[in-house]
Amino acid sequence: MYIKGPYRKQRHPWFWPILVVIVMLPVGFFLKGCLYKTEAESSPQKPQKKPLPKHVVIIDPGHGGSDPGACREGVMEKDINLAIAQKIARSMKQHQVQLTREKDQDFTQNGVYTKQAERLDLDHRIAVAQRFQGEVFVSIHINTGEGQDNGVLVYYNPSDEKSKRLAQAIQRETNRLPKVREKEPRPDDFYLFQNMTIPVVIVEAGWLCNSEERKRLQDPAYQEQVANAIARGITNFLQ
Repeated sequence: MYIKGPYRKQRHPWFWPILVVIVMLPVGFFLKGCLYKTEAESSPQKPQKKPLPKHVVIIDPGHGGSDPGACREGVMEKDINLAIAQKIARSMKQHQVQLTREKDQDFTQNGVYTKQAERLDLDHRIAVAQRFQGEVFVSIHINTGEGQDNGVLVYYNPSDEKSKRLAQAIQRETNRLPKVREKEPRPDDFYLFQNMTIPVVIVEAGWLCNSEERKRLQDPAYQEQVANAIARGITNFLQ
């Protein structure tokens, strides 16, 4: 005799597929997470780009205050020096640029410009470079001269090879300015050269004796050209 087994409730046909989905779904997410983690650990990370180092550049607008510098036809050197120096600073934002003066001032004690006062003034500018740990020192001036000379002339310390290379780098760029005579940087002996240990140059950015050049030197657009050329020269030296 055939005996039926114990009674079982008949299950619906979709029960097992749903059960499989419920069990396998979390397992799938777990395995996927492990796979991503393994790939992330095994794949080499791209090296991060290091920011370029900022060099400390000291720009010195020569003269100022009670010392006007060279003068011709009411044009004073100190004003042009400051204008060009400020434009150099704006064009070198990739570096830390420090001006020795940012307005029309000198650094003498009584406002009377004597030889002793001149040394005190220069000592203050040297102290600025030391305080900010300057890497190069570029002093901006304008020549008075004679005749119809024009263009930029850079002076360097003949006993310092880096000063010479800085002067050459600036001179190469300024010689490319329009309507200027090409020049070679000149060695000389100045107070700044004697009393500084970093590369230092003096840039005579133009000539007041030449009426045409004097007019150009008062033009902000030409000042910008001169400033950009000097800035490129400094940057090329630092690189």
